[in-house]
Amino acid sequence: MTLRFPPQFLQPSFSKPLFLKPTSFSPRLSIELQGNGGPGTIVKINFAQGLPYQYVKHTVEAQDKDNLSYTYSLIEGGPLGDKLEKISYENKFEAGADEGSVCKSLMKFYTVGDYTFTEEEIKEQIQRMDRVYKAIEAYLLANPDVCN
Repeated sequence: MTLRFPPQFLQPSFSKPLFLKPTSFSPRLSIELQGNGGPGTIVKINFAQGLPYQYVKHTVEAQDKDNLSYTYSLIEGGPLGDKLEKISYENKFEAGADEGSVCKSLMKFYTVGDYTFTEEEIKEQIQRMDRVYKAIEAYLLANPDVCN
């Protein structure tokens, strides 16, 4: 999955990507941090009413500000339901061909017990994440100060 940021989010000036400072993202969210923001930090994101999920909780696995990468695992709430133990996301920000930035994301699904995730369920999860990324992109375009 790839999220493209427009030229106003040039690298290296896009040195504080959204995921490295999540508390500044949106007035429709409230974010609670347990930790210093680095690896081991637990992040709980509470969503405004009317959104598909009440909250999600993830743990920061790795963060590399020099290489603009951020790895975290969704461990509670949101799309996990009773079939998924967690979903891990590896995000890497790079310069894009149009002088903007690109976030490449790898998702890994960890199921509960012997459950086998179907191809349809994987596609559904990817489509959900794609909608989230498109919302992030729209928010950043409307609020370019967020990443400065």
